[in-house]
Amino acid sequence: MIELNQPLIVYTAIAFAFLVFALAKFGFGPIVSMLDEREKKIRESIEQAEHARLESERLLRDYEEKLAEARAEAHKIIAEGKQLGENLRAEIKTKADEEVKLMIAKAEDQINRDVEQAIKELRTEVGDLSVTLAAKVIEKELDKAAHEQLIENYLSEVGRLS
Repeated sequence: MIELNQPLIVYTAIAFAFLVFALAKFGFGPIVSMLDEREKKIRESIEQAEHARLESERLLRDYEEKLAEARAEAHKIIAEGKQLGENLRAEIKTKADEEVKLMIAKAEDQINRDVEQAIKELRTEVGDLSVTLAAKVIEKELDKAAHEQLIENYLSEVGRLS
């Protein structure tokens, strides 16, 4: 069996009590304060991380809102650009149509004036030819052959003028 050495047990118990007393007096205080300080730093780090997370979430929401606003603004600008283009196209088409109508009207007026001028000139020429023919008829008395010859000459002159 195991023998118990009583003086050794007493010395060991005294040494152990002294060690516990020394640690309680000098060691536990600094160890506990060091652990408290470490706990405090960890708690502060966690709080800072939580604060940073909340801040980053807020910034993300702000960014998403601004992005949505920018997209809406871009869509609005594109729509306005399309509308402006359509308005400009319609305006240009309207002006072109008006210019075409004006050009057609001017051309028709010019054609009408030219036709009227040609008719006036033709009437004047026919009148002159009629007077000339009448003068020739009066100047000589015509037999049937001379009369036919005079009509042929008149018709050939009118044919050359037209």
